[in-house]
Amino acid sequence: MFFKRYDFGETAVYFAETPVEGHPKCTTIGMAVYPANVAVDPKNLRCDSLVQVAFAGDESLIDYTRGVTMRNRHSTLLKIVRQTQFMGGNLNTYLTDGEGNDYVHRLSYDRATGVFTVNVRYENHTREPRMLEHLSSFSLSGIGNAEGNTEGLTLHRMTSAWSRECRLRSDPFAHLGLDMSWARYGVKVERWGQIGTMPNRGYFPFASIEDRQGGVCLGVQLEAPYSWQLEVYKEKETCAFSGGLGDYEFAHWRKSIPAGGSFTTHSARFVLGKDLLDVCNALVHEADSRLTTPKAEESMPILFNEYCTTWGTPSERNISRILKAIKELPVEEFVIDCGWYKPDNKGWGNAIGDWNVSKKLFPDGIKKAVDKIEAAGKRAGIWFEFENVGRDSDAFFCEEALLKADGKTITAKNRRFLDLRLPQVQSYLRTKMLDFLRENGFSYLKIDYNDAFGIGCDGAESPGEGGRQVAEESINYLDRLKEAVPDLIIENCASGGSRIEPLRMSKVSMCSFSDAHECAEIPLVAANVSLAIPARQSQIWAVIREGESDSRTIYSLCAAMLGRICLSGDIHKVPPEKLALIARGLEFYKHIKNIVRYGDVSLLDCNVEYYRRPAGRQVYVKDYGEKRLVIVHFLECDEAVRLPLDGYEVVERFTDIPCTIRNEVLRIAGTPYTAGAFLLEKRNDR
Repeated sequence: MFFKRYDFGETAVYFAETPVEGHPKCTTIGMAVYPANVAVDPKNLRCDSLVQVAFAGDESLIDYTRGVTMRNRHSTLLKIVRQTQFMGGNLNTYLTDGEGNDYVHRLSYDRATGVFTVNVRYENHTREPRMLEHLSSFSLSGIGNAEGNTEGLTLHRMTSAWSRECRLRSDPFAHLGLDMSWARYGVKVERWGQIGTMPNRGYFPFASIEDRQGGVCLGVQLEAPYSWQLEVYKEKETCAFSGGLGDYEFAHWRKSIPAGGSFTTHSARFVLGKDLLDVCNALVHEADSRLTTPKAEESMPILFNEYCTTWGTPSERNISRILKAIKELPVEEFVIDCGWYKPDNKGWGNAIGDWNVSKKLFPDGIKKAVDKIEAAGKRAGIWFEFENVGRDSDAFFCEEALLKADGKTITAKNRRFLDLRLPQVQSYLRTKMLDFLRENGFSYLKIDYNDAFGIGCDGAESPGEGGRQVAEESINYLDRLKEAVPDLIIENCASGGSRIEPLRMSKVSMCSFSDAHECAEIPLVAANVSLAIPARQSQIWAVIREGESDSRTIYSLCAAMLGRICLSGDIHKVPPEKLALIARGLEFYKHIKNIVRYGDVSLLDCNVEYYRRPAGRQVYVKDYGEKRLVIVHFLECDEAVRLPLDGYEVVERFTDIPCTIRNEVLRIAGTPYTAGAFLLEKRNDR
């Protein structure tokens, strides 16, 4: 029986051959990960295949799995041909079924963060096409311990909805039925994910499995631009965790691979840590290390977006007024949001698609507004929702350019969807967007996306494959944009954060964290999102309103300090003393930027249950080197927060909350809807 161990830092990776019960002489090759200091007896390690694959017509290896999972079909009976380890720790495992269906399982390791990257390539060396219905990006066996005991394990996921992105949900394995029955029989599967082109809707493509008693936690993120799934699978002594592109049962995906052809999954990333925050920090840091953004983004500049100022009616006139109001603030990027294309006789919301500048709002052309923004020392940005068309546009009725399902144009209330695979669509976008950006001097593009076309579309072997192709074109278009406009800053937005996922995020400068524009729960959503993406990519609204209290202004600014500050609102109407308060907040932010960008979240303590009636408070702590950032928000709450200083001292603060220090404890006594941000440094007691 094949057995091999590889050590990567503090993690040991095992490859083990395991007999398949009920199938004499059949074995599979599995992969398991454990802390390197944990002893593993190869005789007790129960694995199923590290390549989870299914073709049309495949037999099931295990009873009662049809309709529950596509794992462990006959095609997973593979043998290792060889393993090749490269410099830097990359490890390729080559497998075959002996009949021309061959696989390359690619594993790489990032020493700085401890994060592994894995994907799988299928190569069809048979003499006929094969209809692929399932191919996971990763599969890890041995969840729990080598004997398959899952007692005490907890599954952590992030649920997402509009203005509720990435909220943690934790379920004990026992509550999910993920334990072995009295007679060993019966498959238990927890399979979840998202169908369509808003991958952060329902769930964010992340999960972790934590053994609190053992002090170990496994965390996984998927690249998931289209339908995706994750599965925890329990059968007899085997417990496994896998995920990737949504399969035929879950997402109606199947793809024909011609003889001599291949298909490669998107990557998954996983890491072993000591707890949930540990794995989230590692995955976020690894994602941050792969980002390549324009030099202008390195300092995490502050933005102004006029959406919550004009609510869809930007104009040269009101842009001039805003620029005058913010001239003394350190704002470096100014974004013209939706509505610049508004027809005179229709609203802006359903007019997307034709992209003609409003002569009423910009009588001298939008280039004049761009010139004013640049003359004020700021980079100019513009909003597009280029993949969709609205009911009030001419493009809505160009059905030859639109996605179809069963021959009918897909319509989601007031939106239809361009078929990005078509040359005429690419030509149209080249004229309407790429040329427009260049000709008018925009250096910033906000890409929005406000509905999804669902399970898929025509034009491929299955609706799911059609949808996957369109999603891939959307991802590829990000590269085309950067080629057309060098150093273009791209913001990813989709009804807020509905397209936050690792692959798209790796190709943009930042994202709209949420459509939570000025509601009380902004700091709660922002803290949740900070566990999923790098802070320098999380653009958070700080909407200032005329007549609001100083406490409310501080509350908004402190929330935005969890990531990138994006100002908006009535900033052109507030008095000088309010502008001075904002300036103080932005000055404080300048002093904490490195902690925000590079730090580890060491505490996220939120006792708010219902966000729309938020009784409670949130304490958010981030550490970086000798410095610590503490951000506290009180919602409908009068209780004081007490934080041990642990050898730190408060060196700077931005708050109007009474604070005291006694017996090495920082006491923050807030009242409803107040907040504070505190910069601490390690004391030098020499």
